[in-house]
Amino acid sequence: MNALGWVLLVLGVLLATGLLGPVIGLALALLALPVALVAGVAVLPVVLVLAVLGLAFGILGSLIGGLFALVGLLVKFLLPLLLVALGLWLILNRRRPARIP
Repeated sequence: MNALGWVLLVLGVLLATGLLGPVIGLALALLALPVALVAGVAVLPVVLVLAVLGLAFGILGSLIGGLFALVGLLVKFLLPLLLVALGLWLILNRRRPARIP
């Protein structure tokens, strides 16, 4: 009972002086450390998997974007050149009618 009296006396003094809040905060922080460690260990594989997936999708997206950029470049420059070349070929390559003997 003597120890309980001292504990209650210390708690009363801490409560009266306003120092009980930081003491409770420190106690809760020390109690939360194992919970944080367990949560960190549980979350770490998920974070690693999400990071690898993000990297893979980023690389895949870059490749697809590069492919579409190349197709767009070809359509922008090569298609008009092909149309001009085809038009010139059709104009200049007149087939002469075959002569019937």
